Amino acid sequence: MAGKAEARAAGTPDLDPGDAYTSVKAAGGTIFSEPLVKSWLSARGVPVPTGRLVRTSGEAVGFAREAGFPLVVKIASDRRLHKTEAGGVALGVASENALRAIFGRISRAAKADPGSGYLGIMVERQVPAGPEVIVGLQNDPHFGPVLMVGTGGVFTDLLEDVAFRMLPVNRRDVTAMLDGLAGRPLLEGFRGCAPVDRKALVDTILGIARFGSEIAPFFESADFNPVIASTEGAFVVDAKVVLADTERPDPFAFERPRTAHLDTFFDPRSVAVIGASAGEGKIGNVIVDSLVNYEFAGRVYPINPNREQIMGVRCYPSIAALPEAPELAVMVVDLEGGPELVRELASRGVHNLLIVSGGGKELGGRRERIEREISSLARELDVRVVGPNCIGAFDGDTRFDSFFHSHRRLLRPPAGAMSFITQSGTWGCSFLEAAEVPGVAKMVSYGNRVDVDEGDLVAFLAADPATKVIGSYIEGLSSGRKFLAAARDSVKKHGKPVVVFKTGRTERSARAAVSHTGAYGGTYRVYEGVLEQAGVITVDSFHELYAACKALAMQPPASGPRAAMLSNGAGPMVNALDLFPHKGLELVRLSRPTVGKMRDHFSFFYLVENPVDVTGSASAADYEFVIRSLMDDDRVDLIMPFFVFQDTPLDESIIERMAELVRESEKPIVSCAAGGPYTAEMSRAMEAVGAPVMPDVAQWVAGAAALVDWGRTGWRRADG
Repeated sequence: MAGKAEARAAGTPDLDPGDAYTSVKAAGGTIFSEPLVKSWLSARGVPVPTGRLVRTSGEAVGFAREAGFPLVVKIASDRRLHKTEAGGVALGVASENALRAIFGRISRAAKADPGSGYLGIMVERQVPAGPEVIVGLQNDPHFGPVLMVGTGGVFTDLLEDVAFRMLPVNRRDVTAMLDGLAGRPLLEGFRGCAPVDRKALVDTILGIARFGSEIAPFFESADFNPVIASTEGAFVVDAKVVLADTERPDPFAFERPRTAHLDTFFDPRSVAVIGASAGEGKIGNVIVDSLVNYEFAGRVYPINPNREQIMGVRCYPSIAALPEAPELAVMVVDLEGGPELVRELASRGVHNLLIVSGGGKELGGRRERIEREISSLARELDVRVVGPNCIGAFDGDTRFDSFFHSHRRLLRPPAGAMSFITQSGTWGCSFLEAAEVPGVAKMVSYGNRVDVDEGDLVAFLAADPATKVIGSYIEGLSSGRKFLAAARDSVKKHGKPVVVFKTGRTERSARAAVSHTGAYGGTYRVYEGVLEQAGVITVDSFHELYAACKALAMQPPASGPRAAMLSNGAGPMVNALDLFPHKGLELVRLSRPTVGKMRDHFSFFYLVENPVDVTGSASAADYEFVIRSLMDDDRVDLIMPFFVFQDTPLDESIIERMAELVRESEKPIVSCAAGGPYTAEMSRAMEAVGAPVMPDVAQWVAGAAALVDWGRTGWRRADG
C-alpha cells in the first residue's frame, strides 16, 4: 500500500527542504504542504498511503481507477492548518460519482478563498482502521528539536497521553516512549484486537525522527496524526509541518559545559567581601562573621572604604588596595557596580566572583541591561560569576560559605556525599539543614546565572571526588542541551546519579490552536521526557528530591523493583502500597522457604507474608531476623522497614543491629519512622551508622524508587 512511485508523484521529493522553505515563505505560505511532506517521507522509506496530487476531477478519477476505493480526498495547501474544520477532507469515498462531487465541492470552496493557499487536491487510498498514534516534532525553546509520541486520533486531546525525547533518538528511546504510554494496551491487542507490528511502528517513528533532524532548521512544530498501526505496518496518514518564522542555522548547537575555575568557589585560599559591614544583621556583616569567626581557614579581606577594621580584621578601600589578589570576591553592594568590579578583578588576575546582590533582570529595564553587561564582561575577561540574586556556595570539607544567614539561624552540615545545586536559595537552606547527619559535599545557589549555570555545575560536580550524588532544583534552564549533556556524562561516564525536581509545571498556552505538538513546547512533559532520556531521576517535590539523594548517597542501587516491607505497625505500609504503582515499585511474593522460616520462628499472630507485620511486640532482634531473611531471599530486590519507635518493646539495640545489617547487605535497605522527639533522636542515630531513615511515607517510597531507577539506569550505563 505504501506505493512509493505514486507518493513521489504526489509531490517533489528531490526538492531540498531549504529551497522549499525559502520558496514557500516567499509565497506567503506557513506550512509545508502535505503532498510535499509525504513525498519526502516516502523517499526516505517511511510508509505513506498511495496517493496523488491532482488538479482536475478527471485526474482524480484516473487515480481512483488505478488505486481502487475507498479513497480519502483532501485539500492541498501551504497555509491551511485545519483542513477538516474548513470542510477540506472527505473520508470513505467509495465511487467515481461521489469522488467527482466531493472534488468539485472542495476545489470550489478553496479557490473562492484567497487565503487558502490552494495547491490542488490530494487523493489517497484509505488506510484500514487500526490503533492510532500521534508523532510530532517541536523546536522546543529549551531543548531545540524534540520528538513527541502519543496515543493519537481522537484520544490526543482527550487523554494528553504523550512522551518526549530530544532529537536525535535511537530505537531504545522510541521503545521506551511507547512503553510509557497509558494507551500502550491499544497497541498490544486490547479486547481481542490483533497486536500491531511493533517493529514496523518503531521503524516508522524512527524514520519521522530522522526526517525531523533533517528539516529542523525550518519547522516550528509538526504533527503526523494519525499514524495508523496494524499487523501489516504503520502508515503516516496525515502530516502537517508548521514553518518557523526564521530559519535556525544550527538548531542542534549548544555550548559545552565550562568548568574552568569552578573549584575556587568552594576552596578559596583568600576571599574579598565587597560591601563588608560593621552593622550587626547586615548582609555584609553576616558573611564576614561566618568567614572570620567559624571554621573557614582562608584569609578574609573586608572591602569597606569607611572602616578601618571589622571583627578585628583590617578593612581595605578597594580591590586594588589589597596586599594580594584574592582568589574569590563576594559582592553584596548594589549591582550597579558589577561591571566595573569585573574589570577590576580581571586586572588583578582574579577569576571568581560570587554576586549575592539582587535587583537585576527580575526588575527589567536598565537593571536587566546591567546583568547582560556583567555576563558579557565575564566571558571576555575570563571571570567566572555565580549569581547575582543568590546565597552562593558551601563546601562541607573546606567549610567555606557565602551565606547571609547567621550560624545561629542556619545549620552548616558536616561533609558528606550529596551535592545540591538550586535556583532557589530557600531550598538550598532547607537541603543543608535536612542533611544535618548525612552531610553535604557542596551546595550552590546560582540565582540569575549570568555566567555559571546548571550545566557547568553538574559537569563540575560529576568530576568532584567528594560528590556521590547530585541533586538539582530547577525552575527553568538557560541551556537545556548543555544541562543534559552534563547530566548524561555524570551518569554514563562518572557513574553518579542526578536527581531533579522541576517546578513551574504550568498549563500549556494557546499554541494548541496551531498544532498538537506545539502546544507542549517548554512544558513539563518535555522536561520529563528529555531528563529521562539522559538518565536523570525525576521527583515530584523538594522533599522527594532530598529523600532520593539521601538514599542514593547511603545505599547501593536496587537490582529490580521488587520490594519487601516489614513493620511493628502496619498502617504506614498500607499507605506506601498506594504509592507503589506510580513510583514503579512492586510488592514481591516472598519465597516459600523464607515464609516458612519466619513462620517457624515467630508466634502464630505474626503476619509473615509480604508486607511482614511483626506487631507492636516486636523487638530489635525480631527486626534483625526478618531483615536477614529478606536479605537471603533471591526474590527481594530492596528492603523497606518501618519503625514505630514509640513501641517500648523495640529496644535501642536496633541501632547497632542496623549498622551491621547495612554493612553486610548487598541489597538497599531504606527505612521510615514518623513521630516526635524520641523518633527523631533514634532516626538520627540510625543515619549516623549509615542507615537512611525517611520521616514520612512519601519520602520513604521516593527514596526506594530512586534506588530502583538508579539500578535500571546503571544497567543502561553499562549497556552504553
